[in-house]
Order: sequence, then C-alpha cells, then structure tokens
Amino acid sequence: MSRFWKYLVLALLLVGLVIPTVFVVTGCGSDNTTTTTVEKTATVDNSTALAERANEVLAADKGDYPGNSIKGTDLATILADSAKADTVFVLDVRAAKDYEAGHIKGAENVPFAEWAAPDNLDTLPKDKIIVVVCYTGHTAAEVVGGLRMLGYDAIALRGGMMGWTQGGNNQKVADSLLAAANPTVNTAAEPSQKSSPSGPLNQPSDALYETIAGVANTDMSSMPTSGDFAFNVITAANLAPKLADPAQKEELFLLDIRLAEDYEKVGHIEGATNIPFADVAVPENLDRLPKDKKIIVICYTGNTAAQATMILRILGYDASVLKFGSMGWTVTPNTQGYVDYITSSNQPVVQ
Repeated sequence: MSRFWKYLVLALLLVGLVIPTVFVVTGCGSDNTTTTTVEKTATVDNSTALAERANEVLAADKGDYPGNSIKGTDLATILADSAKADTVFVLDVRAAKDYEAGHIKGAENVPFAEWAAPDNLDTLPKDKIIVVVCYTGHTAAEVVGGLRMLGYDAIALRGGMMGWTQGGNNQKVADSLLAAANPTVNTAAEPSQKSSPSGPLNQPSDALYETIAGVANTDMSSMPTSGDFAFNVITAANLAPKLADPAQKEELFLLDIRLAEDYEKVGHIEGATNIPFADVAVPENLDRLPKDKKIIVICYTGNTAAQATMILRILGYDASVLKFGSMGWTVTPNTQGYVDYITSSNQPVVQ
C-alpha cells in the first residue's frame, strides 16, 4: 500500500474514532451534565430543605416539655393515670440485654443504632408523645432530635434510667459531677441571629421525611461505638486533654448552646462559640459552623446538646455532645439539683 493510501486509511480511521467519540462524549457529557445538574440541584435542594426543617424544629413550641424532656416522676404520674397512659409511647433505646434486665413497664425496645431503620420507624406512633429512654439521657436525646426532624412528638426521659430508678451508676455519676473542676472563663458572647418561633411541631413532606430518615439511618450505621467519641458523646475527661493540645484543639469547634446570660455569667469553656439551642439552625448561625472540624455541642446537662448533635449530623456536620453538658465540665448551678434528681429516683422496673 502506498504511503498516500496508508495516510488516507489512517485519517479515515481517526475520523471514524473521533466522530463516535465526539458523539459519545457529547452524548455522555450532555447526559452527565444533565444528571450532574439534577443531582447537584437535588443535593442543594435537600441541603436547603434539611436546614429549613432544622430551623423549624429547633424553634418549635416545646409546650408542656421545655427542652423536650420529662422527669421520671412526671412520667410515672402519667403512666399511672389510665386516662393519660395511652397518650405516651415509651421507647427504650438501650441494648437488649440491659432492657431485659429491667425497664419501664410497657416500654418497647429498639437499640440506639437501629432507631432510624425503616422497619423500626414504622412502629412509632405519630399520634402519641414518644418518650425516649436510654442510660443517662444522651443517646435518647439524640434520638429525640432525629425523631422531631421526622415530625414525631418526641421527648427524652431526663437522666435516662438514672432518672427513673437506682442503678449501679447513679451515685458514681453524682460523685463525678460534684467533683468536676475544669476551668471556665466569663467572656461576652458574640451576638447571634435569633430564630422566629415556628409554632407547634409540624410534619415534613413525605419526600423530606424519606430524606431525613435515610440520612439518619446511614449516619447511625457508621456511628463510632468505641473510643473518645463513642455514640457521638465525649466526656469531659476525654475532652480536656484534647483542648490542652494545640494540634488537637485546632481540630475541634466548641458550640455552647446555653442562653447567652449563662454562657457569660456561669462561665464557659475557653474558645467556645455561643449560639442558643433554638437559634442553632438559623442560616446565618449555621454559616458560622465548620464542616471540616469536630463540633462539640455543650448545654446544661447534655439533653438539648444531644438533640442538636443529631440534627447537625443530619445536616452533614460532624457533631458530638459533651456528656452531662457544662456541669460535666465543672460544678454549675444545675449540678446539685441534677444530683438530687438521679440519687432519689425510685420508680419500679419490670423484666
């Protein structure tokens, strides 16, 4: 074959390859562009919808249950009243073996890591108050945050089973809280944007419900179950050395969600940013939160911080709650009342 024909054949082959390739690339590029645009739009829309939902939930009317929690004595009164007992559904999220060793009569057991599984969510009533119970109140309050995002009227048993009956850890926890003595400072809080009251907790759309449930279930499946941040909770004993190490401290963001006056007057951990609980998901406030650091959420006892922790995790933030809140860090005006509460609980359990 002459050189001319060789070049002609080669040229035709190249044209033949290029044209389909251009077509395929253009076709795939178009499809990918469309798909990418759709997916990006969906992601942006979901992200926006989730943030808007979080803002609604955090600003919703708490009604008879400030902080979305209930004392053991108040729950016992409701359960003892035949006219009121059917208005609540008790959900115990402890491990099955601990539930079987002793639980509140009538409570249903769903382990914490599995609360957002579709089959488990399907068993929960939307026409009752769901009282979530765990060991100390922290993982229960995380579940409360997630359930409220889904439209369930959920509240946590304050102090978990320690607020219901005397277990092996009640006095040990009380002693540790009374001995808490980490340093605090009393600097002024930077102003944050205030949320607008959103009225009673409402229901998300079916599509948003599915999105929230899916994100929560995925997050639960990858949750750490050991180490300093097990179950999205960190103790003061584990947090203190991290804050003392400049390299580790740089990886953390402390979010104090107490009221500004308590942040300032009672004192707070040095470097903590104050955004009150109801205001955390206001857009301008969310913009202050980093997604490239571990957010440690701090409140009074750990209850509202745990709720905020789950909500922030649903929004894509890497959040964990400081166990027992500010009183787990140092003695506060709440410490003695909480100690009295968990050391005097004496409600019955069944097996």
